[in-house]
Amino acid sequence: MPLSHLLLCLSIATTLLPVTAPWPWLATLIMAVTAGLVNGQLTVAALAPIGAMTALAWMTMDAAGRPRREIAFLLLMLVLGLALSLHLLPGFVNPSYLVSASDDRPGTLKYLNFDKGAAGMLMLAVLAARQRRIRLGSAIAMSRLAAQSGTPGWALPAVVAATLAGPWLIAVAAGVGQPTLRWPDNAGLFLSANLFLTCVAEEAAFRGVVQGLLARRFGTDLRGARGWLPVVVAALLFGAAHAAGGAAYVGLATLAGLGYGLVYALTRRIEAAILLHFALNALVFTTLNLRVG
Repeated sequence: MPLSHLLLCLSIATTLLPVTAPWPWLATLIMAVTAGLVNGQLTVAALAPIGAMTALAWMTMDAAGRPRREIAFLLLMLVLGLALSLHLLPGFVNPSYLVSASDDRPGTLKYLNFDKGAAGMLMLAVLAARQRRIRLGSAIAMSRLAAQSGTPGWALPAVVAATLAGPWLIAVAAGVGQPTLRWPDNAGLFLSANLFLTCVAEEAAFRGVVQGLLARRFGTDLRGARGWLPVVVAALLFGAAHAAGGAAYVGLATLAGLGYGLVYALTRRIEAAILLHFALNALVFTTLNLRVG
């Protein structure tokens, strides 16, 4: 992985440090961008969207306590992050590599997407800062948030197990994948990129921003339909985003998205959704010969 992308991964990790100051992730992001410019993974044109999204992240964190302004900035971040994730903005020369999702097919071209990774990193920085503010608020506030989901203690491990097993078993039963054990060429690179440059961005957008904003409006009490609405809407949008893989892929992604959303609703920790997303992706990649996607 190029130095620019390694530094971007480090920047993503630093957003989760238990510090309130933004300097750790901001400094490593600046180093990542600088390395990208020097080594040719970025051009000067990339500075505009990265700079704009960094400014939006800063303003969103500064707007804490002013809900309308904070929501407006979050929505702007979501739109700009979507444009970066879809590679609609110039300035990014993402390196490519070959990896196979099936031992029965040749490798397909994958990219180390700095633009999507940077979008995810900046959304994650905002979400992590909000999580820290809540944790530092008071024990009473934390206990109230935990109680809002209205679920028993065994719900979280049950959701995690179902999210890992359910889509895998359905994929096998539907003929989407054949069980195997595999570690193809560039597997380590693929899994690292999947965690930092894919799972972070997708969970920050769909769970952290979309589900999070809907939960502010409809609540998180899973004992009623209102509490389920943010989870379901985010999962449906997540499934639709995987339409390029076909109907089966959309269905499996939607099912997995329900699991990620429930884990986020139960824990209020975006890291939990990211890790579950990565765990399922890694399980599928290393134990299934995929027929779709």
